[in-house]
Amino acid sequence: MEVDMDALAGRLAAETDTRTLQLAQYLAYLDDDSPATRYGLQPDGKFHLGDVKIDMPAGEAIGDVGYQNCVPAAMALLAQGWYATAKEQFVPTLDDTLKIYEKVSPFHRDAEPGLAALVEKQPNSGHREAHNDFGTSLLLALKTWVHPEQPLTGLLPEARSFLEIEPRNLDQLREGVLRFGGVLVGLALPQSIKDGAGALRDSWFVPGYGSIYDATAGSLSSHCVAITGFNRREFFCLSAGQVRRLSPEFLLTYVEEAYTVLSGAVLDANPALRDRITADVAEIRKADRPGGMPAFNHRWRGGNIM
Repeated sequence: MEVDMDALAGRLAAETDTRTLQLAQYLAYLDDDSPATRYGLQPDGKFHLGDVKIDMPAGEAIGDVGYQNCVPAAMALLAQGWYATAKEQFVPTLDDTLKIYEKVSPFHRDAEPGLAALVEKQPNSGHREAHNDFGTSLLLALKTWVHPEQPLTGLLPEARSFLEIEPRNLDQLREGVLRFGGVLVGLALPQSIKDGAGALRDSWFVPGYGSIYDATAGSLSSHCVAITGFNRREFFCLSAGQVRRLSPEFLLTYVEEAYTVLSGAVLDANPALRDRITADVAEIRKADRPGGMPAFNHRWRGGNIM
C-alpha cells in the first residue's frame, strides 16, 4: 500500500518545558524485578501478557486517512494498549481521534462556509487552511489530557500525569511500556522507511550507510506513534494500520521526544508513586517559569537550545 507523506504528518516541532516530570525521578518507586523480555503488542498483532494473548481488533483506519492527526491517533492507540493490559478490548475510531484533535489544537472538521469557498481554489493546501489541519504539539496534547478539568473525558481514559523519557534511554522506553502500558514518541521520520515502490516497510531501521541521504532525520515527515510492545530485539507500534517493527538504533536516531502517560488505575495500584507525583504536580502548579528560561522552547535537530 502506498502511503502519502501527508498521512504520516501532524506532530509539530518538539517542545520542552523545564517543569515536566521525568521518569528518572521515580524509578525508586518501581520494583526492581527482572524486566520481561517480551511484553505488549507483538508482530502477530496481539497484546501479550505473559501466557495470555489479547486480540487487538484492527477497526477502521484512524491515522492514515489524510488528516494531520497522528498525535490524537497515537493517544487513542495508547489507550487501546491500556485496555488490553486490563484484558479488555477498545477499538478507537477516526471520529474519536478527530474529536480529540479538536480539543488539543485549532483543528475543526466543519469549516466555515465562506472560508471553505475561499480556499477551495487552492487544491494543495485548501483542506488544511479551511480546517486548521496543521497538526498539534505532543506536549500540549499531553497537558490537555491530564488537565484537572479532564477535557478529554468520554474520548480517552483518565490520565493523571505524564513523565518524560530521558533522551536515548531504551531501558526507560521498556519501563514505560511494561509499567505504564506504553510510550508516546515523536519521530523525525526518514524517507528510508519506504521501499522502492513507495510503500511503508514493516521494519524501520537505520541503513548501513547511516542517517544520510534518504535516511536523513525528518526527510519524510514528523510523526507520532504509541510504542506499546517490545521483545529482546525490537519495539513495536501500530502505524498506518499495521504493526511496525522499530529497531533500537532507529529509535536512538530518530526519536525527538518521548513520554509515558500514567492512568488513574496504574497510579492507584502504586500509592507511594501516586502520592509523590501528586505532591510534585501541586508544587509545579504553584511555580512560575524560571526567570532565566527563554520563551522560545522548541527543540531542533542538533540539540536542545535550552
